Amino acid sequence: MAIGGFGVAVATLGVATTAAIVILAPQPPVLRVSAGEAIAALHRPVPGFDRHIVAGPPQGARLPMLEGVIAAELGRSPRDVRVTWPNGTARIGEHVRGATVRKAPGPGPGPGPGGAALPPAFVLIQRARGRLELVQPGAAGGWARSVLIGLPMTAFTTSVRQQDGRWLSVEPARPFLGGWQRNILIALAVSLLLLAPIAWIFARRLTRPFRALAGALDNDRAAPLPHERPRELREAAAAIAAMRDRLAIEAAERARMLTAIAHDLRTPLTGLRLRIEAAPEPQRARMVADVERMQAMIGEVLAFARDAAAPVKVVDVRPLLAAIIEDMGQGSAIVRLLPGDEARIAVPELTFRRAVENLLRNAADYAGGGRVTVRQADTGVIISIADDGPGIPAGDRERLLRPFERGEASRNRDTGGAGLGLSIVRDFAARHGGDFTLAHAPNGGTIASLRLPSA
Repeated sequence: MAIGGFGVAVATLGVATTAAIVILAPQPPVLRVSAGEAIAALHRPVPGFDRHIVAGPPQGARLPMLEGVIAAELGRSPRDVRVTWPNGTARIGEHVRGATVRKAPGPGPGPGPGGAALPPAFVLIQRARGRLELVQPGAAGGWARSVLIGLPMTAFTTSVRQQDGRWLSVEPARPFLGGWQRNILIALAVSLLLLAPIAWIFARRLTRPFRALAGALDNDRAAPLPHERPRELREAAAAIAAMRDRLAIEAAERARMLTAIAHDLRTPLTGLRLRIEAAPEPQRARMVADVERMQAMIGEVLAFARDAAAPVKVVDVRPLLAAIIEDMGQGSAIVRLLPGDEARIAVPELTFRRAVENLLRNAADYAGGGRVTVRQADTGVIISIADDGPGIPAGDRERLLRPFERGEASRNRDTGGAGLGLSIVRDFAARHGGDFTLAHAPNGGTIASLRLPSA
């Protein structure tokens, strides 16, 4: 399944869920208000009503029946009272004891039975023997007026003319979220609750191959890249595999070229060494030292190229470190292996040995010895070599990790190397998924830390 198809499926499911909830959700209740509540809001501020002064009465469909009732209750002329429905409000009838209270059709009064004109609003009250009495709303009294005042109707705006000609209007406060808005928010919330676990499960399934791809790239150069769905991952894995093969071929060619050049340089250097023997002193001694330094550089390059091709195997760190210290002839008096954790790593043994030998030789030559510790951490196995020497300035630490870079103390002919030792250690760590750092020791000196993944 392609990632794009999954996105379309999730979006479609979300839209379908939202639409279903909006369509199937019940109609929100209509906001209703009675004439009695409007009259109370005209007298004083009432919670749930908005009061404001306007220049003219609000526009909308008028309700003459309520205008007469409210005007009579307030003791005002019906011309000073305006009750309106907002434009678009549905006009509905209300039932009072079996009689229908309804606004008369048409813009004004129309002819009634026998040619008598009907008022714009009236109330039919059933009397004894089924007789109906027509009463204007303002003239209704007793229980009829109480019913009309307390009758809940679709929310309306009531306005009363003030002495200065302006109008005091009251209307029910509109909620911050209307019915349809609440339905939409509920639909979105339900869609989120339904889609979140589904999206999480599919995301985990989609990213699992990517995690495998990242692990194959970080942990082991020889690990096969995943060739499974989705399609985008297969294409990325194929491109990365091709790039990795090209880089491996280029690295192998470069190593072979360096090895061939270094090997071929040995013959002219040997001839040059023989000719130097005939040179007078003190030039001969300096020339011999230069040739020996060049031969040492060539030897390090050849050893580096040879060790890079060594096979990887799982080794026990502490026994191997003890053997390296013993083989170097340092003894426990100069370089000591301190008690620590048992650990195993997967590396070429010869390459690991050469990297550790470079660090131990630096500690012995420039600091008179050091202490080796092995610690198992969450990030892997950490091998630290601490010394009590003069230390390395912070500004020189990164520079000394580059090839052919040496500190000032290593420029003399007795201890000076080719400047490849620390760079070889860093390259070795990077090739095998680790890292190498130089830091200042708490009591002076330097701590060289080599971190490698646990086997």
